[in-house]
Amino acid sequence: MQNLNKKLKIEMRPPRMSDLNSCLEMINSLVEERAMITVQKKLTLKEEREYLKKIIKDKNSIHVFLLVDGKVMGNARIARLENVRSHIGELGISIKKDIRGMGFGEKILKEILKQGIKKFKLKIITLDVNKSNKIAQSLYKKAGFKIIGTIKGGVLHYGKYEDSATMVKYVD
Repeated sequence: MQNLNKKLKIEMRPPRMSDLNSCLEMINSLVEERAMITVQKKLTLKEEREYLKKIIKDKNSIHVFLLVDGKVMGNARIARLENVRSHIGELGISIKKDIRGMGFGEKILKEILKQGIKKFKLKIITLDVNKSNKIAQSLYKKAGFKIIGTIKGGVLHYGKYEDSATMVKYVD
């Protein structure tokens, strides 16, 4: 964000189809920087439209978009597992580089946890994070997650296998 003295308009809400262009810009900026996310190639408008339609309709996940001055700058999701594991949710978060280190990760993490626990009555929340991503691990630890294991070569990140850490949070 250019002017840090300016009061930023912050909004956290579910995704809308009107977010399409802003979402596409965000995901493609994360791909450009080779961020540690699951998408590793730029998306087309059509691909992003299909993804957005899918997540808006999905009844087994919750998505929260973080908008700063009307632009999507972060997102978080919790996907509830099925059947005998429906008390477990899988968490994922991404924050645009422009606003990292400003406390937005913590804000969106608290919001998605609150919504996921309430809507799905979750007892356990898990996530996988690149072992080298110490900043993300620190954020998750602050929220009560603990590393329970490492998967050697668990992530293929731009042609290179990297270790991933599995983290878990038990809901009180």
